[in-house]
Amino acid sequence: MNNLAKFIAGIFMTLGIAWLAFVVGARGQYGDLAPTSSVLEEDGSISADADLYPIALSGVAQQGAKEYASLGCVTCHTQQVRRVETGFDVERGWGLRPSAPRDYVLQEHVLLGNSRIGPDLANLGLREYSEEWLHQHLFEPQSLIPSSLCPPSPFLYDSVDEPASSDLSISGEDPEVVRHIRPTIRAKRLVAYLQSLKQDYELPEVSFIEKEVEEGDQEVVAEVIDTDDSSKAPQWLQDQIDHGKEVYMKAATGGGMCFTCHQTNGEGIAGQFPPLAGSDWVLGNKERLIKISMYGLMGEIEVNGVKYNNVMAPPGIPPGSLTDEQIANVLTYIRNDWGNSASAVSPEEVATVRASLKGRAPMQMFTSAELSSPVQ
Repeated sequence: MNNLAKFIAGIFMTLGIAWLAFVVGARGQYGDLAPTSSVLEEDGSISADADLYPIALSGVAQQGAKEYASLGCVTCHTQQVRRVETGFDVERGWGLRPSAPRDYVLQEHVLLGNSRIGPDLANLGLREYSEEWLHQHLFEPQSLIPSSLCPPSPFLYDSVDEPASSDLSISGEDPEVVRHIRPTIRAKRLVAYLQSLKQDYELPEVSFIEKEVEEGDQEVVAEVIDTDDSSKAPQWLQDQIDHGKEVYMKAATGGGMCFTCHQTNGEGIAGQFPPLAGSDWVLGNKERLIKISMYGLMGEIEVNGVKYNNVMAPPGIPPGSLTDEQIANVLTYIRNDWGNSASAVSPEEVATVRASLKGRAPMQMFTSAELSSPVQ
């Protein structure tokens, strides 16, 4: 009986601590946030004539937010530009600065999302898509971007035989076949919401990222993408990803032959080889990932809560033969395919790790315990 009382007390104590951390703590951190000016006075006050941000959505856009949620768009799209050290969202042109909690204080439902099968939309309104383009993308995304995974939403539109000037004309693979559609009120609400997504203001706690690009350097630059494919990366980054995919898929000299175990879809083989898609090992510590790519990995590891026990020879034909550039490219590729989104790996970072391992015997594979040790 005495042990039962202690057990029950422990449960209530655990629940109490969790409540304090997640409810009271969050309320203390974010509960008093309100719109503010981009620049404060020296005493921390807001100037009387200052513009306040964020700005509330219009009534139509608020209705569109409900349509966005009901259609499940939040399943595939985030609305949170991440900080530079955890990714390269600004580098990709997804925003001018990282998002902050204050950006969401006027939203009835905060639609941050939790996966990125498609590009982040926090600043879609800055990408200068026309209203017609957005409607066509909603009606049939593949008519604009053939590789798009976004499901069509033709139920948001009415087909018309005798189009008016405000109706849209859609052509697919066959340019001679033209369809005429008329947006419903639901479609108009949704487009109004998408066009309202703009974090184009600075806040006292976060400002625009502005860095000069030195020749030969790959610095982060704040820019807005103006392209039909909003998920497209900067050219230098896309080139690195493309070269990395070639290494991943190549089963000859200069290739890593990675697809044989981890599969072309990055899902691995259940019970044998762990997935790379959504893997905490892939998206996490770069140095650990580089070491595995140089020397391989053996023994038991845990990936996304699942245990695997196998041997991974260092990639390359012959094993361990990949250059610093090839390793950087293939790691950048796996960190940015199959829904993954993480910062690039540079040849210089690989070279630094290689220098730190000077003297290590070839094919001396790492273990999980060794990679977790402070001294490696």
